[in-house]
Amino acid sequence: MKPEKSKRKPGRPKASESPGTMTQLLRTASFLFMEHGYEKVSLETVAQTCGVTKASVYYYFSNKAVLFTEALLFVLKMAYDQTAAVIEGPGTLKERLQEVARRHMRNQHVDFETMMREAATDLNEEQIRTVREREADIHRLLERVFAKAMDEGEMKRSDPLLLSHAFVAMMTVRNRNEIVNDVRTAGQAAEEIVQLIWVGIAPPHS
Repeated sequence: MKPEKSKRKPGRPKASESPGTMTQLLRTASFLFMEHGYEKVSLETVAQTCGVTKASVYYYFSNKAVLFTEALLFVLKMAYDQTAAVIEGPGTLKERLQEVARRHMRNQHVDFETMMREAATDLNEEQIRTVREREADIHRLLERVFAKAMDEGEMKRSDPLLLSHAFVAMMTVRNRNEIVNDVRTAGQAAEEIVQLIWVGIAPPHS
């Protein structure tokens, strides 16, 4: 009687694939989704770009909605960590805001809200809630920094959460060719945005 063969999970990655395959898939998927949007990216596209089998993608992510959700959580966590490192680091608040804006605006990609609308019919309520919570983490981080600056007299008193949302929203102009182009770089636009927030729109001595 022949010994029973060990059962292999369907879609299990090939032995040649490294333990870091899942992270590689998340990095690749997040780039593709942010570059092309939800509708134009398939699991097969992610597999081909990573140089793995489609079965390997299904092993880690049961469907496109799951992969999309995990990829967004992955990229939003990176964005949070990078923003926190700068905004809570050394330098004046204005200098830190300029660096945050420069880094953010160097990464041109599909509008986040457009991408979420494309994916809305495939995502369940829990997936949408989880993504929105991770997105809100960045707003809350900036809110805390603005509130502290107001308490210390470095900024005039206003609604810090509103200011946080306004700051992030203004940086979406990076995708507008009439704003960021050969004449005005993303870095220059970032500095102008921070300057606009910093001094407001009122004329001098108004």
